[in-house]
Amino acid sequence: MGLLERTTIVKTVLFAGALALTGTMAVHAKETYQTRGQVSQEERADYTVLTENLGDYVVQEGDSLWRISEELLGDGRDYLLLAEQNADVIKNPDLIYPGMHLKIRRNAYVKKRTGTNGIKTPEYRLGTPDNWAFGILEEGGAFSNYALFARNAGGSVVCLLRDKEADGVKSLSDWAHCQELIADYVETHYPKQVSDLTFHQYQSENGADIYLFSYCYTIDGAQYGYTGSVEIHVCEAICQTQRIQAELTGFQMEEGIEDIVLYMAGSFEELGGANEKDFSVNGYNVQLSPSEPWAVAGIHNPFAWIAQYYDGIFSQISKLPAEKKSVRERILD
Repeated sequence: MGLLERTTIVKTVLFAGALALTGTMAVHAKETYQTRGQVSQEERADYTVLTENLGDYVVQEGDSLWRISEELLGDGRDYLLLAEQNADVIKNPDLIYPGMHLKIRRNAYVKKRTGTNGIKTPEYRLGTPDNWAFGILEEGGAFSNYALFARNAGGSVVCLLRDKEADGVKSLSDWAHCQELIADYVETHYPKQVSDLTFHQYQSENGADIYLFSYCYTIDGAQYGYTGSVEIHVCEAICQTQRIQAELTGFQMEEGIEDIVLYMAGSFEELGGANEKDFSVNGYNVQLSPSEPWAVAGIHNPFAWIAQYYDGIFSQISKLPAEKKSVRERILD
């Protein structure tokens, strides 16, 4: 059995039904998640739009909206969207002039959570991928009692839900500085393991702020007595509503986990009246450990969690001889 085959040996504990947390929780997964860059007008009602602000652009000599859209949005056909977003300065999409300041925004359309798919509590609801199970993930020093995972052992998402607090709001309020802190942390602690670190920031139609970063985590097989390496695709999303902070850490060996995490974050919706004084999600006792302090206060450290989770998996299947314990350690055991 090769390294890639052995990585599928994962401990998972499934509940037969809803997760046993304080309060009432209904769990369903009947619709396929979807995130798309464009939808037709006929489909628009089935999607919520997330808007990503890409900053400003100053029109240069020889520019056209088509070229700007192709370069910055990835598709020249979005030039009409670009014109619509800058209707205050663009009166004719075919006429733009050097020196014009354009705001560049990109839309992501996320399939709405209906009344049947996902998770719903009195305080919030959350869309989930089709045919994913709900339960506990525990490996090595990593633990989550609020996890969703594909039944075919593909992807997984571990969740942390808590009342929104000042530390998390402050850390993410300056997203540019937050990106610098995360990049510096990675360079210091995971320079060989983490690559392709990318960042995005969205705002949903209902006013929620979504901060997302993804990366590739490389596991060196030599640490466990194997040749070669394994790449894990990881995506972290933090969704802040009026009173809730939802943090979603998704990971899988194939690409595509960012779409799943963005779907879940984009479909997250806070429920309940705005004036409810006793509103709280902390009573659900959602646990995600380790919860190591790091560069970003008030935000879960996904790098440490992923590192411990996969170290736990690979340590079990390691070909290296077990490390001998000292006499003192054996006595304490």
